[in-house]
Amino acid sequence: MKLRTYQDEALAWCLSTPRGYLAAKAGAGKTAVALALIDSLIFDSFDMQAALVVAPKRVVAQWAREAAKWAFGARLGFREYLGPPKARASALDAIRQAQGNVLVCSFEHFPELMKAIPLKDWPFGLVVFDEASRLRNGGRQGSVTWKAMNAVSRKTTSRILLMSGSPRPGTAHELWGPVALLDRGLRLGQTLAEFRARFLQPDKWDHRSGQVYSWKVRLGQEPALYAAIQDLFFAVSPDLGLRFVEIDRWVQLPVAIADACEELQREQVVDLDALEVTAGSQGVVAGKLHQLCQGAVFDASGAWHEVHDEKLLELDSVIEEIDAPTIVCVWYDHDRERVLARYPNAVDITTEAGLAAAQAGRVRLAVLHPASAAHGIDGLQAHFSDLVWFALPASFELYSQTIARICRSGQATTVRAWRILAAGGIVDQRIAARLVEKEAGQETFFSYLETAA
Repeated sequence: MKLRTYQDEALAWCLSTPRGYLAAKAGAGKTAVALALIDSLIFDSFDMQAALVVAPKRVVAQWAREAAKWAFGARLGFREYLGPPKARASALDAIRQAQGNVLVCSFEHFPELMKAIPLKDWPFGLVVFDEASRLRNGGRQGSVTWKAMNAVSRKTTSRILLMSGSPRPGTAHELWGPVALLDRGLRLGQTLAEFRARFLQPDKWDHRSGQVYSWKVRLGQEPALYAAIQDLFFAVSPDLGLRFVEIDRWVQLPVAIADACEELQREQVVDLDALEVTAGSQGVVAGKLHQLCQGAVFDASGAWHEVHDEKLLELDSVIEEIDAPTIVCVWYDHDRERVLARYPNAVDITTEAGLAAAQAGRVRLAVLHPASAAHGIDGLQAHFSDLVWFALPASFELYSQTIARICRSGQATTVRAWRILAAGGIVDQRIAARLVEKEAGQETFFSYLETAA
């Protein structure tokens, strides 16, 4: 196989940009670009001897499999920093002894790997961070993974390539974390507070305590923000000829449940027969409302109680209408348990065995949680073109990336995303509206990058 023209352009940009962000939509082939980059830096320019790839656990093994598809992949030797402690130590020793030139590490083990290698002996000339949207929370309150990458950024001279199909997954507030890793705070400020003061203003906050829950770009500042960082990004969003539609199926909640949603939002507590539903804050209220829309709610002890089956009844109708292999997306444990109980032949593909069966075409009805399957999984598009959202997630990244598991290169038909939404439940309407806003924000960012290129 040969790289497509836009992949060659992306590779040239990566070679000329020591630290950058490859913003490539799902199915565009960003992994192949990264592998070609690694091969070129090791064997063509001799700029390094080894590369580190940090990726989701379920994606670690896919890097070697993807390399096997390309001629340059034959020169790359992979070791996986995964599994029991002895296996991880052995993989690192192999790289140190030049018995491999690409170490692929899971997100979970990356902080440990950083502790295992003195930075003065850092062996990697390039660090590729797959699904870099995980790095959006930076600064003092940043994740352990972000802090580990920050150490690489500030204490080594390694090249850094961040990759994601969701470079602006939620709001512009999330741009500071990855940008600071690439330029050490040069463009957006040394601290998150400095970035906020320059470009952002509070969006939602508690007027009594002053606590800010979310931020938005100051009016008129979006062009200046994007212009400040566009040279760090390369956008890849080719037209792959894919067809996609969303189909909303609204269900009417029982009157008692709709009334309970209104009371819970107003009072933060409501009684449903013998069940008391209590929310200590407005943030918790949103979660409880979401559960009530789904048809089951957790009590204080963690046990769940079913309060209606309207969405399950609608799921029956949707599955019958589809009459083809289908993926059902759930969110809460009680979603998964109720769906699996209703459909004994359904397969949970968040498990390794379940996913393998689905990729092999042996699953008629699959159940997954977006957080477990929204990134890096390939092969489902060969067998599925219908996806049902039994529960709609608030995260646009999880929403879009889950759809991208089947709406990607290799899909032969129109992908249909069926969304089962509760009318009168308050929260489903809000989530759907916010997803539209977040999608518009990300598309604006992609458009700016493509226009500026």
